[in-house]
Amino acid sequence: MTDQFSSVPATNPKWFLENIKAAAERCELQASDWLELAGMSFRGGGESTSTSLSPSDLPDVKYGIRIGRYAIVVGVLPEEPNAPAIRETLRRYRNQCVIARSFLSANQALDLQLMLVGPRGSERLSEWQALALMIERDDRVARKLAWLMPEDQANDGRSLDDFLKRTFLARPWAFAGRFSVAALDRLSSVGQVSLSPLPRNVAEEWEHIALGSESDPMKVVDALINAWKRRQSE
Repeated sequence: MTDQFSSVPATNPKWFLENIKAAAERCELQASDWLELAGMSFRGGGESTSTSLSPSDLPDVKYGIRIGRYAIVVGVLPEEPNAPAIRETLRRYRNQCVIARSFLSANQALDLQLMLVGPRGSERLSEWQALALMIERDDRVARKLAWLMPEDQANDGRSLDDFLKRTFLARPWAFAGRFSVAALDRLSSVGQVSLSPLPRNVAEEWEHIALGSESDPMKVVDALINAWKRRQSE
C-alpha cells in the first residue's frame, strides 16, 4: 500500500461528533461513545491476531458512537478528490464496519451508519460532490453518508443542518410556525399551485415500477419520471 493511504488525514471530525450528539439531545435521543465499534478486533476476539484486522486494512481515524438505537462509525475522507484514494478509504471503512457489526444485534446491524467528513472547502467542488454521491450509493455493510465541509467555517452550522436533514435525526414535523387560514387559502388561488389529482393509470404504473424486480435505484427513478412524462404528453 502506498503512503497516499497510510498518512493520517488532516480533517478533524471532533466538531462534527460534538454537534451530532447535540442534535441527538435536541431530538431527545441518548448519545454516547461506543469504543468497540472503532477497534481492531471482532467481538470475543481479545488480543488474538486471528480475530483482528491489520492496521493497513483499517482507517487511521475512526470513532464509534451510539445515538438512540443507531450504531454509528464516524470517519474522514482524504484531503484530495482522488477516486483511487476514495475507493481505498471506503474499503478500510467497510472493514471497520464489519468489525462494528460483530458487536451488534441483527436489528442493530441493519441500521448501522457510516458518516464520513470531507475536508474543508469540499462542499462547493463538483469533483467532491460526484464522489460523495458515489460513496452514498455504496450500500455494502452499512449505510453511508458524507458531509462535505464548506469553505468558510462560519457556514459549518448551516451546512451541518442540511446534512442532518438527510439522516435519522431529521425532524421535518417539528416546526414553530403555524398555518393561517389566509395562507392555506392562497395555496388554491389562481396562479399559485395546481392540485390536480394523480391519474389512476399513472398511480398504477408507479406502483408496478416500485414493486418490480429492478434493483438499480437510478433505473427505478428514471422509470417513474418517464411514466409521469407520458401522462403529460397524453
